[in-house]
Amino acid sequence: MSAHAYIQWADVPQALISSSQQHVDGITQAKVVAFDGCPFAGEIEVLEAKPFGSAIQIEFAFPRNHGLRNSLIDWFMHHSIPFTVVM
Repeated sequence: MSAHAYIQWADVPQALISSSQQHVDGITQAKVVAFDGCPFAGEIEVLEAKPFGSAIQIEFAFPRNHGLRNSLIDWFMHHSIPFTVVM
């Protein structure tokens, strides 16, 4: 079973958004974002398109390896970004 961690775009500090690198994956056509210092890139997902804005979340693979998983958690916590893990 694999797990994923989710964050909300609105919870990401503006400084991280401004310095992020974004691109479209050539194979999957997924929109991908890499934030400074984050050990993994995440997939951008638009949840709802509303007249006054969209709910946007970022999905990260949540590693089974303790060291890698803790690096991702530490990055979220360092930047005070709330996250949810779904298995």
